[in-house]
Amino acid sequence: MSDTPFHVGTYVSGATASPRILVRHSILNAYADGDFTNDREAYLSHFVFGPEMREHYRTNRNSVAGFAGPCCCRYLVFDIDRANPDEALADARKLSQTILQRYPEFEGRIPIYFSGGKGFHILVELTHEPPPVVGFPQVARTFAEILADSAGVKIDTGIYDVNRIVRLPNTRHPRTGLFKRRIEFEMLFMRDMDAFRESAKRTSGDGIPTVRQPVKQLAEDWQVAERETARKATDRAAVRRDFGSTDARAPKYLIDLFRFGVLEGERHQVIFRSAAWLTEQGAPASLCMALITEPALDVGLTPNDAERQIRCGIEHARKQGQQRTEGGQSE
Repeated sequence: MSDTPFHVGTYVSGATASPRILVRHSILNAYADGDFTNDREAYLSHFVFGPEMREHYRTNRNSVAGFAGPCCCRYLVFDIDRANPDEALADARKLSQTILQRYPEFEGRIPIYFSGGKGFHILVELTHEPPPVVGFPQVARTFAEILADSAGVKIDTGIYDVNRIVRLPNTRHPRTGLFKRRIEFEMLFMRDMDAFRESAKRTSGDGIPTVRQPVKQLAEDWQVAERETARKATDRAAVRRDFGSTDARAPKYLIDLFRFGVLEGERHQVIFRSAAWLTEQGAPASLCMALITEPALDVGLTPNDAERQIRCGIEHARKQGQQRTEGGQSE
């Protein structure tokens, strides 16, 4: 990918709300090699962009919001984060074992990071170098979900949002002050969380291991993910057509959610309002869940966040309806 114009990353120095600037995505390797001594948190986009992002950034007042162009990545991140760090460690072990069993060529070459908080990042190198396309994040998420499901592990699918940023190696966790440190595969099984926390008090310039050869099974699995993503998109389009034809009065935010998705800063509100509106029209909770869950995941919410916003919207609509009913009776 370095020989193509797709080398643009979005970079944040400091807290996640800090301004994003465009850089070469290869800054990831510089941080992993320990070339930077920035003693604060810093983040880089999960995905790699081309000239379309530069143009979008320029014409959108130096903002990446709303970008819907092509992208790609070399390393696909699997994010495991649990309230109980020991559970995160157990799942990181299961997933890394599954990756190695599925792709033996990765032996000694699986980048595994302790976040410095309550979780782990496991990277899978896309050795077949899938080309940048519109919809790349959706295929990446499908691929990741299939692999994680085979390991019996839940991952944060919000990390596959097109504009998602990921904390860089050797940078501090904003709450614990510990560094994001790479862990050798064998050490993942030999050490406990206390040992990882101790090692995360320091940075390390151990780089990112690479496989340097195409992995046939991985390329085949990616093709499966492409087909499954296309199938799901076709199914969703059919549902949206059917739904849209039944009530032309549906609010614009609901129709836009089904057709185009929603901007990152509006996701929770739109999911909440959509569930509330459907409930007000008499839709049962099961139908609300069936209609809204997948679009909510598409725009980057985690499964827990999606379910919570839908249920809150349903409950809000029910309470409003009950209050109206009680008010009518009292009058």
